[in-house]
Amino acid sequence: MNKTDLQLIGENTVEQWGRFIEIISPYRSGLWNYCRKLTGSPWDAEDLLQDTLLKSFASLSALSHRQQALTAKSFLFRVATNHWIDQCRRMKIKMDDNVDEHQLGVQMNDSLEVNEALMMLARHLTPKQAVVFILMESFEFTAKETAELIATTETAVNAILYRARGNLIKVQSSLRKEDSTIRKQEEGKAVLSEAFKIFLDAFNRKDYKGLARLLIDEATFSFVSMGSTEYGKDTITKKSLNPNKGTKLSKDLFVYADTLWEQPAIIILLNTEHGQMLNNINTLEWENDKIVRWKDYSFCRDFMQTAANELGLPLSDFI
Repeated sequence: MNKTDLQLIGENTVEQWGRFIEIISPYRSGLWNYCRKLTGSPWDAEDLLQDTLLKSFASLSALSHRQQALTAKSFLFRVATNHWIDQCRRMKIKMDDNVDEHQLGVQMNDSLEVNEALMMLARHLTPKQAVVFILMESFEFTAKETAELIATTETAVNAILYRARGNLIKVQSSLRKEDSTIRKQEEGKAVLSEAFKIFLDAFNRKDYKGLARLLIDEATFSFVSMGSTEYGKDTITKKSLNPNKGTKLSKDLFVYADTLWEQPAIIILLNTEHGQMLNNINTLEWENDKIVRWKDYSFCRDFMQTAANELGLPLSDFI
């Protein structure tokens, strides 16, 4: 079968993509943590990370026109920052960060608990305040480096940092009153439809055909972080839901549904001689009791480790 021009281009980029992933791998965990602190959600952090990697790879040719060198870390953080701010603009989140420069002479309160504050950034800071605060307080970027990343001046960066810290100090006392146990109770367990219950039952019985029957003809199955997606019920059935080919539903796997970070998730556990371990996290999007999109997060190791910590389970090292 003759391949199309697009298929040939795709084949030619495989090697370059692999080299790109190799170069940025030392910064990937730091970038994921940055994305998490920006978005306030591990789910959104993974989406922002994947968008950042794709946009970074797509814009590599533009680096050759820069007069000044840009490190891989700075490049990735700049793309993530710009993409997130663009998303905030589209959602019409307040962007005003004007601060009178004379205010910078006021002494700042250095007793702010940074780690506690970072988890609340998305709710209490403007996008630029969040970016500046995280880059400088958590990732130790200088004012000069931060100014370059967001295309502004050092004076403006210091002003934004001042405003961010001031806002966080104001809400610090109220945040401490929130009880994490109560929040988890309010989240509650995932409310399952009958179709969802059928899915869980079929999975635990290793019923590949039963799982396939829940897919719409145009369903997609994606391995997040791998850039690999199976399109269509037939393809998914022949690959991932093929007991002789795809990822086998081991007899040692057990699946249940729960709410994880305010989103319904499929928790896949591996039963071992040392007890249960977190093996995988999946999500499903439904339409008329049929699966439209199925996502597998097993290769998103920073995401998976965070999920394991949240669930109080050790993480399987199956990959």
